[in-house]
Amino acid sequence: MTPALEAITPDERHALGQLEAVVRQGWQGFVTVGEALLTIRDQRLYREGHRTFGDYCEQVWGWSRQRAQQLIEAAETSSTLVTTIGVQPQNERQARELKEAAKVIGELEPEKVVAVAQYLQTATGSDRPSTSQVRAAAEVAAAIDAHATVAHPDTGQEVKLHELTGEQRAAAIAENVSTGTHERLQRQAGHVQASVMQAKSNGRGGWADWVLTYAQQSLTDSQELRLIVKRDSSGNATVQALVVDTESHQTVVYGDTATYLKKAVLNLAEEVRV
Repeated sequence: MTPALEAITPDERHALGQLEAVVRQGWQGFVTVGEALLTIRDQRLYREGHRTFGDYCEQVWGWSRQRAQQLIEAAETSSTLVTTIGVQPQNERQARELKEAAKVIGELEPEKVVAVAQYLQTATGSDRPSTSQVRAAAEVAAAIDAHATVAHPDTGQEVKLHELTGEQRAAAIAENVSTGTHERLQRQAGHVQASVMQAKSNGRGGWADWVLTYAQQSLTDSQELRLIVKRDSSGNATVQALVVDTESHQTVVYGDTATYLKKAVLNLAEEVRV
């Protein structure tokens, strides 16, 4: 049943006015816009003039509910990354691309979060690491098993991670995140270099041939290289190239979204070359 219109209190009406001013003035600030929309949705501040949040978005802002949800999720992603590892997405697009990494980081133990933050700061020297670096560090940290064998930070001897305590455990986790992420990114770089060399030896060199060569040389039996084509919020066609593990359903690596196929593939090539 569609909800009926419902009067809101003077305080709620004042809050709604303030939040709508944020949305109206903040087209370039996706975080503040998304946070304002989130509050309007969760507190149902739209209910006096609109039956649903979707109706409100379409009638007041000319957006679909899905577009508003994108902005909300981008703001939530940004908030998670800023408060956990000190990384601020540079724009809404990057925030959307980091959505899954933010979910992983949000579920990490505090020691692993610190290790990811330390690695990204050390590796990049800034608060603007690439999407591949953030995703790789997050997934490496999430994969660390408490019962795994690690090198003791003081003696170098092999011990179980769960046997370490305090600073020793934190140091071991940090070392594993740093080493594991570096090796993962290096493997990606090696994959693309090998595929490029193979392409050259076969007399191939175009972007379409790179896709086939990379798939042949670098993908595992459970991985797929996908080209995802869809419309953006403005109705324009966009495409993104990515590698997906079909068993875990996780994205292994992906390039930035582009407006034509060649650029999408080149963006993926740049990411695996990092």
